[in-house]
Amino acid sequence: MKFWFNPTLSWQALLLLPLTALVLLISQGKRLRRSTRPYTRPVLVVGNLTVGGTGKTPMIIWLAELCQRHGIRVAVVSRGYGAKPDRAFPFQITEQISAKHCGDEPKMLAQRLNIPVVVDPQRHRAVNFVLAHHSVDLIISDDGLQHYAMHRDLEILMLDGLRGLGNGCLLPAGPLRETAGRLKSVDFIVVKQHPLALPMPYELARLTAAIPLNSQGKALVQGPVKICSGIGNFNSFQRSVVDLGYEVIETLSFADHQLISPEALANNQWPIIITEKDAIKLDLTRYPHIYVLTIAFDFDTEFERRVLASLREQIHAKSHHHTGTL
Repeated sequence: MKFWFNPTLSWQALLLLPLTALVLLISQGKRLRRSTRPYTRPVLVVGNLTVGGTGKTPMIIWLAELCQRHGIRVAVVSRGYGAKPDRAFPFQITEQISAKHCGDEPKMLAQRLNIPVVVDPQRHRAVNFVLAHHSVDLIISDDGLQHYAMHRDLEILMLDGLRGLGNGCLLPAGPLRETAGRLKSVDFIVVKQHPLALPMPYELARLTAAIPLNSQGKALVQGPVKICSGIGNFNSFQRSVVDLGYEVIETLSFADHQLISPEALANNQWPIIITEKDAIKLDLTRYPHIYVLTIAFDFDTEFERRVLASLREQIHAKSHHHTGTL
């Protein structure tokens, strides 16, 4: 909803404001039922306070690759949003399981990172599945900041630097899933790309984008392009394309996680740029005129050091005090 991200309250937000009391009650109820029984391995949640794209997926990729570089065995659990599973939950993503059946973001993570990625809307069951089937040092939860049935040892809260907290209201009057007070209880706050006025410290994630490639590995030369995507923050995608020097002639935005229609992908006079999240749902060998934009996060070495120290501290504590799974 565009009015969510207006700095002042619109008439739509004022109209919906009474309903936020119900969201607040539900949120507080979930927190009261928060699990207090830790797992035998630490769980790190990467989640949102707001609705919409804040950079969870590139953050998880950065964390997983950091772990791999330092010999930390890691797995990911995910809700599998938008999935139409052909098997019972929980299940681990394999090469044979399509994005349609497991969700686009989990499939992308499994393919990109080559680590165990387990899907279940009840993430605590996914954690137990990982612990039963894999020897890992750390489990990263893709989203799940509000999934309080899952115990967590560390939390990273993601925010978009341009959108921030929007109008500051809870759903459905604004974009907040919980009150802004939640910012005070997480371990790290990461703001994507643009500085944000917050009353507490945060880390700024620098967004880097690679030259788009097609299925044959051919790089796209600068010039006019069409961009299509079904992601939570289309404007951020468009800015990345423009920053690389391309001239965006036409845009076509779909709902988050929605499959791009064949009509939108039909060849025309301009190359088409899509995101990795879109590409994972398509057979790109059929579309040599389609190019995929890959993005990544970059941080200061000091932040990397602090995150690594926190992970090692939690891993060390768990290795000396096995407390059992839920």
